[in-house]
Amino acid sequence: MPDDPAAVLDAPDTGQAPPTNAAVLLPEAAAASDADAAPTPVSWRLLAAGALGGGFALGYRSTTGAGTRGVVLAAVGGALASSAPMAWASRRPPIEPRGHDAAGRGGDVLATGPTFTVVVACRDEAAVLPRLVRDIAGQDHRSDDGDPLFELVVIDDRSLDGTAEVAARAAVAAGIAAVTRVVRRDGDVPDGKGAALTALSPEAYRGDVVVVLDADARVGRDFLSSLAHYVDGGARAVTARRRILDARSSWLAGAQADEQTLDGELQRGRWALGGLSEFRGNGIVVARDLLLDVGGWRAQALTEDLDLSSRIAAAHGIGVAWALDAEVWEEPVRSWPALWRQRVRWAEGALRRLLEHGPAVVRSRRLGLRAKVDFAAYGGQIAAPPLILGAVAGAVRRSRPGTATALVAAYAGVAGALAWDALRWETAPTGDPLPGGERRARAARAAAFGSLWLAAVPAAMWRLAARRGAVVYDKMAHGRDARPADAHGAGRAGAHRGGAPVS
Repeated sequence: MPDDPAAVLDAPDTGQAPPTNAAVLLPEAAAASDADAAPTPVSWRLLAAGALGGGFALGYRSTTGAGTRGVVLAAVGGALASSAPMAWASRRPPIEPRGHDAAGRGGDVLATGPTFTVVVACRDEAAVLPRLVRDIAGQDHRSDDGDPLFELVVIDDRSLDGTAEVAARAAVAAGIAAVTRVVRRDGDVPDGKGAALTALSPEAYRGDVVVVLDADARVGRDFLSSLAHYVDGGARAVTARRRILDARSSWLAGAQADEQTLDGELQRGRWALGGLSEFRGNGIVVARDLLLDVGGWRAQALTEDLDLSSRIAAAHGIGVAWALDAEVWEEPVRSWPALWRQRVRWAEGALRRLLEHGPAVVRSRRLGLRAKVDFAAYGGQIAAPPLILGAVAGAVRRSRPGTATALVAAYAGVAGALAWDALRWETAPTGDPLPGGERRARAARAAAFGSLWLAAVPAAMWRLAARRGAVVYDKMAHGRDARPADAHGAGRAGAHRGGAPVS
């Protein structure tokens, strides 16, 4: 980009002069073609059915045959053996958080660095979007003259609540209208976040680096400058640390918060070990030229984060860096039915990613053996739930609970141990380390909560096997006001300068 990013990030020319200080509402975006919503391939459906039926049968037989039992328990042993290195490696990431010392103090603000395009694809999010716009406007990632080194692109995906107009007014009120664009997507087009992101090609982005946020996201004032540290350190693909708002409001919200912490532990460990760590949907950070090189966004991706992770890995041999100190806060799913729909969608997206991109990743000449083994092992864990369910069914049928008990105990034990270790990043509301009792209770809760995947993964396999038409995207509703200060403490990483937003 030119030396004056503010000039580059001015609102685009739409043929009409916009009102003074007003964000530009672009004409309706070109819609993704109906071909992007193609039916599920028959081969995928057969493979999903085979994985579901085969895993269940193997687990069922494990309660009767010593040979089968040995195979199953060997797989359990492998899972246990791989967990400890990841937990240890997560303490030594290739790029350390910016300017942190033992006391958790943040470093100096970068006056220069990469420019960012923050993209928010949303539908009916007028209730929450203005808060995020204010957070973006408050970013300290600016030039020495105070000009923003970022732009904001809001993609309104067929909203009925005036999201586009609300976004434009919020940008004016926050003082970033000149670097804000609002794109309207209409018509009979595919559903989903990945599809919505196709409304504006990455070629139209003005920043060096693309950041994708959900409409309910909240970020601290140093969010972009923290990400710039990782980009300056050589990372071309990064994911922000996801945090849960209002985590103390309910058991369900708190469980999701600790699950995110556990997931971050695993992915940081994979990254540090040279594995293929992955994006997470809220907080995708990718170099614009890299995104363009792999074909941009794909409308047919059910989970756009996993889809993009695998395409980048196969084409460039790149894993995703995990930015512990660049925190993005989001609302929890507040009901069990909504959580079930979300997790089944995530599980189906993971299956589709393996089926579509798995062969290319394994064959890639850009990847070493360690990265390929990591990908296969991490993806292969999706076979565990039907196997465990089969073992439980066999134990009930034959009154021989030994193998099933070992499998369930190993599944919960690994999750609980990793959660215990990951919770070292969390603090009590006072800022002190978590008391031992609370840490143990939350680790146990994370392990119990993880059992949801034992049902969600088989349900996703069944849905994929039985699906005849195009993918259906289940959108999560947002709108409850919450503040990051209400969550389970900011954590040591969250104590950096800037902190989380509070309004």
